[in-house]
Amino acid sequence: MALRLPVAGWQAGAVSTIDWAAADREDAASVAAEARRWADAAQDSPLYRTLALGIAQDPELLDVLAAIDNVPPMNLLLGAVKLTLRQGDALAAWYPHLTAHPADAGPDALAAFRDHVLARRERLLALASARRTQTNEIGRAAVLLPWIPAAGPVHAIDVGASAGLNLCLDRFRFEYTGAAQKRLGIEGPTVACETRGPVRLPAALPVLATRTGIDLAPVDAANPDAAAWLEALVWPEHQDRLDRLRGAVAVRRDVDLRLVAGDAATALADVLATLPPGPAVVWHTIALYQADARVQADIDAAVEEGARRRKITRIGFEPVEDGAPQVRVGPAFARATVVARAHAHGRWLEPVS
Repeated sequence: MALRLPVAGWQAGAVSTIDWAAADREDAASVAAEARRWADAAQDSPLYRTLALGIAQDPELLDVLAAIDNVPPMNLLLGAVKLTLRQGDALAAWYPHLTAHPADAGPDALAAFRDHVLARRERLLALASARRTQTNEIGRAAVLLPWIPAAGPVHAIDVGASAGLNLCLDRFRFEYTGAAQKRLGIEGPTVACETRGPVRLPAALPVLATRTGIDLAPVDAANPDAAAWLEALVWPEHQDRLDRLRGAVAVRRDVDLRLVAGDAATALADVLATLPPGPAVVWHTIALYQADARVQADIDAAVEEGARRRKITRIGFEPVEDGAPQVRVGPAFARATVVARAHAHGRWLEPVS
């Protein structure tokens, strides 16, 4: 997804943004702290956690990370490496998409990564500085689904939509396991989600009257280069996510949806004002952490103004100051009701009573 570049740090009760100002990038200790913080969030990827912790202790790799004038720098560096990695490269031995028997993460992986990055420094920096972290994780659709209105057709709007893949969620198969169990859908890529408590799951997939994605730079999933970057942002060990992504891109080709390029708040107000009559659902998934306080306030205002003319349900799934990302339902994310916590990629969903 892409909204605007962040300018602030944590905000009480709201989503986070990453402080990556020039002054921070000039201080090696601050850059190392960013790498360690990122490693703590990479528990699902032994390889990326190993690399991030190694970067935090390596002055030359820290210098590369600091040179990325874009956010989040770790995602962009690792994505650029994966995008350019080829089967004949020594580092490929640790990447499952390039080898049938990937090596275990450890000192050898870090050494190969170091050699790979330093030998290609300028190319990787050019890629990382020019790209956006427009991950389009369809596993998050399982987190949205329980709160999407089920009564009649609804206009769907995804803020920070990237390629708009989650606007095709009614074409996916969902397998909820755990405390609440249900299967929904019969075609498309399969999205699995463990429920960790009583969740009221829908009886059927929603009916979408229209589908609109908003992004500063919408991704054309039919463009091979754009699709390759989406794949590069998937963490190495997550083959299931990679398979789902490819399946969702195939589904997207047959779905009629509109992608709007523009500032999130302004575009959202315009979209809500020009939709045909009928209720709307506005959602954003791990997106607003890249927006500053003013943009967040403008998005709140756009939803509240739109709600004067039609029924609007807003579902926000965002990181907060402590713990797992939260699912909140309400016109303004900071004041909305917290209904659940969930894994950032939608692997599990835990309701909040």
